[in-house]
Amino acid sequence: MTKKETKRNAFWETDVNGHVKINQHKLIEFFEDGGFRKTVTKKGKCIIRVTENIVSDAPDHELVDYVKKYLQSINEIDVLEVFSRGVSGYINNGKLSLLKTVDIPIDRDLKDESWYYFKNTAVKVTINGIQLVKYEDVPHKIWSNRILERDFKMSDESKSDFESFLYNLAGQNDDRFKALKTIIGYLLHRYNHKSITKAIIFLDENMCFDGQAHGGTGKTLITEAIGKMRELVGVDGKNIKAKSWFKNQRITKTTDVIRYDDVQRDFSLETLYSMITSGVSVEKKYQDEFHISPEDAPKIVISSNYPVKGTGGSTDKRRRCEFEVANHYHENHQPIDDFGVHFFDDWNSEQWNDFDELMMSCAKLYLQHGLIIPTPINLVKNKLVSNTCVEFVDFTNGLELDTWLDKRDCFKDFITMYPMHNEITSHQFTKWQKEFASQNNLEYQDKSSGGGYTFILKTIKKDEDES
Repeated sequence: MTKKETKRNAFWETDVNGHVKINQHKLIEFFEDGGFRKTVTKKGKCIIRVTENIVSDAPDHELVDYVKKYLQSINEIDVLEVFSRGVSGYINNGKLSLLKTVDIPIDRDLKDESWYYFKNTAVKVTINGIQLVKYEDVPHKIWSNRILERDFKMSDESKSDFESFLYNLAGQNDDRFKALKTIIGYLLHRYNHKSITKAIIFLDENMCFDGQAHGGTGKTLITEAIGKMRELVGVDGKNIKAKSWFKNQRITKTTDVIRYDDVQRDFSLETLYSMITSGVSVEKKYQDEFHISPEDAPKIVISSNYPVKGTGGSTDKRRRCEFEVANHYHENHQPIDDFGVHFFDDWNSEQWNDFDELMMSCAKLYLQHGLIIPTPINLVKNKLVSNTCVEFVDFTNGLELDTWLDKRDCFKDFITMYPMHNEITSHQFTKWQKEFASQNNLEYQDKSSGGGYTFILKTIKKDEDES
């Protein structure tokens, strides 16, 4: 440190008697020279530090440490003593309000590109490929917590074990594998628009309806992989409280994905409708509620051992993308049996590198093809079983379509075939029939005439279908 630099950065004055006095205005200039700024949000004032194009939160203790380190480096111990005795008077909300104000960076992705940040390089993904970018050439500011604590380099086409794992979850079906990769790419892409925003729902292809949850199929590992690339906040699906006082309190301005893990049988996607379409309201203890707009809101991913309920119809359908995970893995056969390591925990730098490249290739595939909605396998049947019972689903296999049928005879036939359900009412049976129609793109109609009651399950013609 030269004498000229010392004088330029000096925020104190020494009188003829050697008494040191801190100049508050020059102290603020000193902080500004170090990149400290204030930004104003709906939550109030926030102090940040800007170093080149990387932005980080700057709590009071960081400003104190910055002064201490500087004064020690130039051996101004007397100044440090004066500063230490009056630190609360020099660094407080009122004094820091004098810092220059800057807009807070919203480092979301653009529609046609997706950015990733590693210790040694930034990476830009577009439909044309994966490009390494030096940090000084990144055209926007980023939050420091975006930077992953590992290096990345382009590999020699080596394949990640995680890719084989995903292929197994897709039932080793190429079309489903492609759809799964675009789903992962969608969750990785930090871009939102109301026309494309959906909740991603991971379910088991073969569900059990014996009252017990049978997990271990790999659904959670997919979302953990997202969390290794993006800022993910996990919510225990067993304890979702729609009217919680401090709802979403763990969500921050940089949260990318919210994961609702292992939601229960009675959970309905309707609980999250407003978050999907209108953004996220965040309530934190001792702070005012603030709102994150739909464009800046985190994306939503759900895992469940049961079909996720909803309001039905086109509105509900537009708000979800469901992927049925093949039951390749289960309690007695886990990924470690196939690959010999625990994913993430046991990986070396090369395995992490292969994983990172795989995930970014998913983002590239999504940018190229958009979100591919996979063709349902057992989803329709499983939803119907969840809302009715296994025996009713079997019974519907023999129902005639596009023919008026006697309601009483149909109900009597069901009870005769399955006497264990003799406690259900005709009203409940009618609700089940309507559910069957809804899940199978049919229209339910009924009528009464001369004391008789009939119903019909009409096939909806293509030109009547909802787009």
